[in-house]
Amino acid sequence: MPRPGMRHPVRAGHGGAFRIGALGHVTTRMLYRQTLLYLPAQVIGPVFTLIAMVAWTHVLPPAEMGAFALLTATQELLFLITLSWFSLYTTRYYDSKATDDSSRTFLDTELAVLIVCSIVSLAGVALMPLLVNMTWSPALLALAAIYTVGRNISMHLSDRARTDQDAFSYTVLQVFWPVLGLPLGWLAVKAFGATAAMVLLGYTVAQTLGLLIAGWRLGFGRNPWRLSREMLQAAVKYGLPLLIGGSLVWVANNGLRFVIDFFRGTEAVGLVTVGWGLGIRAAGFAGMMVAVAGFPLALRRLRDEGMASGEAQLMRNGALLLATLAPATVGLWSISGPLIELTVAPDYRELTQAVLPMAVVAGAFRNYRQHFAQHIFLLHEKPEVPVYNDIWDAAGTMLGVLIGLWAGGLPGAVAGAMAGAAIGLASTVYRSWRDYGFGLPMADLIRVTVATLVMLISVKIYGPAPAVLSLTGAILLGGIVYAAALAIAYPEMTRRAIRDVNIRMSLLG
Repeated sequence: MPRPGMRHPVRAGHGGAFRIGALGHVTTRMLYRQTLLYLPAQVIGPVFTLIAMVAWTHVLPPAEMGAFALLTATQELLFLITLSWFSLYTTRYYDSKATDDSSRTFLDTELAVLIVCSIVSLAGVALMPLLVNMTWSPALLALAAIYTVGRNISMHLSDRARTDQDAFSYTVLQVFWPVLGLPLGWLAVKAFGATAAMVLLGYTVAQTLGLLIAGWRLGFGRNPWRLSREMLQAAVKYGLPLLIGGSLVWVANNGLRFVIDFFRGTEAVGLVTVGWGLGIRAAGFAGMMVAVAGFPLALRRLRDEGMASGEAQLMRNGALLLATLAPATVGLWSISGPLIELTVAPDYRELTQAVLPMAVVAGAFRNYRQHFAQHIFLLHEKPEVPVYNDIWDAAGTMLGVLIGLWAGGLPGAVAGAMAGAAIGLASTVYRSWRDYGFGLPMADLIRVTVATLVMLISVKIYGPAPAVLSLTGAILLGGIVYAAALAIAYPEMTRRAIRDVNIRMSLLG
């Protein structure tokens, strides 16, 4: 019998349980449709987050920028350790089309979890003045608490909305926070002062509006005392291993900020945060554009045609991810100088120019590991192995940050973080080759590398200036040259694409 409000776990292939939600049942056309429905939220939110990183440099002094970065990173950590386990379980098993009684049981259990986790998060925020080296005020502490609780609930409801295929609610929760938060925070800063508290005020108001709209559509439980202990036990069992891995990834992405805060202070965090945040998020954005649908397709191949077909699909996923990450990483590096000069405030420029190229490389390494290299272990039902790889990544990154900070100051710390990400990727690739003979798509690696180098040379010859039109021209030139180089590198694929376009045009005619 299924648990209240849950689907039966669905087996993939010979005993695997890694087909998530209904993705294993949809056709490719439906998968594309779902991808398009969620595309605005996947694109608009990250784009405005990147814009905000640059915009805040023009109004916030480095110490306040550092405080804001530490507070948002702490919120992400508190979500991971308090609520992410239940969100992961919700994503895997929640079924809004279950019986009324089952749905009520789930919603009541969810409400109990949200209440308890919010109380724990409030306690975590209250302890921050003892652990984080920054200037605290009652307003900052109160806004940090409200922001953290609201953001945690928004992140969880985003997962429930996506599982329920409610694209509207998902988009509201993902878009309101960064899109409305930026102008609201800007107005608060201009009206009341350039502090991290005022930035948090703007984002808190924006996410509260999103919560009101999405919460009304999605609904909540009414009686937290009616929770299901069986459901809680199952959620802990399912979500705990994944929570550990997520926490280690958080350490790899955010530990640098707290190490710098401890040794160099909040102002140094603010100076580093712009380049580090832009690089990590830009690489993550490029990776997620192609990674969302890739692994479910591999699971479908595994189920329908066997392990060899599933592994072949993984290799295709890896080639596509490589073809996306490589030009994004090298392209951003090639225009980083004039781009930073045009967009970033003077106080932040020197350090941003020093760390951005290394940060985007670190982000590319980590995304390639998470969204390709370690998927082979999930395909073979070894979910514990990625956790070991996360340990290598986090430990290598933190050790690299400490050594780099000691040897080379703030740029050295970022170089150490990049080295740690490389260690994490290398350990994962080695383990996948040792256990399953599964390595990097070498033929694609060579082709993509050559195409990326051709793109880089063309952009360097063009020599973009710190002006909007010049940078736009560089981006367009790089994109066209890269696409042309790929077309030459993959002649058969190019011929097939041209043939498909001609067939479609003839049908339309």
